Amino acid sequence: MAQESGQSVSLAGKRCVVVGASAGIGKQTAMDMVAMGGDVVFVGRSKAKLDEAVAEAGGGHVVVADISDPAQCAALIKEAAGHLGGIDMLLTVVGVSRLGLLAEGDPEIWEECLRNNVIGPALVTSAAIPVLSDNAFVGFFSSESVGMPYHGLVPYGTSKAALEEMIRGFRAEHPEFRFSCLRVGATQGTEFARDFDADKAMNLSETWIKRGNIPTNFMTAEDLGRAIARIIAIAMEFEGIDYQDLVLRGTGGPFYGGIEEMMAQMETSQAEAERFE
Repeated sequence: MAQESGQSVSLAGKRCVVVGASAGIGKQTAMDMVAMGGDVVFVGRSKAKLDEAVAEAGGGHVVVADISDPAQCAALIKEAAGHLGGIDMLLTVVGVSRLGLLAEGDPEIWEECLRNNVIGPALVTSAAIPVLSDNAFVGFFSSESVGMPYHGLVPYGTSKAALEEMIRGFRAEHPEFRFSCLRVGATQGTEFARDFDADKAMNLSETWIKRGNIPTNFMTAEDLGRAIARIIAIAMEFEGIDYQDLVLRGTGGPFYGGIEEMMAQMETSQAEAERFE
């Protein structure tokens, strides 16, 4: 039954799994899901960070896994379902990114992006199919760079485009579940630029500005995580609505300032990521 107008959204009784919950957006989303009454499994590579997140949330379960390893994809679902007894909501919040121009032809960048951003989420979802409840919500983080490529980040954008086609494939093969693509814009407080080469980023900055890739205002991981948790809670309440494709980006449109100002913005973003880990 629908909640009365003005009543807070709730995830009471819902069994939730957040893959990528050790830091940034995923961590905040998982913590807010706990606050809304959800029974939440926090999945990530760092047990120490996951333990800290669960303690901060005041509840939840820890599952340590690296989805770049195919064997661990099935194992994490088995362990998560063991904690929960089934899964009503599965959210994959992962995205590996490194800078590399196409002419450089670095196979490691291509392999790392595809393994983490496409193959891992696909195998996690495939393993979850038998334990998902009827009409379960399955969400994936994509990127607004799909269709608007950044110089130096084409392997990342390509992997997210492939992820979106995979999501459409799951919808076609399993219409009994609700598969949602959450296309997200630039956000402070994440680990997105953690592995960027600083010199390459500086050299590419002017091109990013000219192409309108840089937003005037970054979102924050804290705000975005809270918003996504509530969006999903609403989706879980209104099961007759399919939230197939959502785009979330900062207000203000593209940034057309100077290089120095943009680099200061990136430094602030990196500082926020380190603070929010």
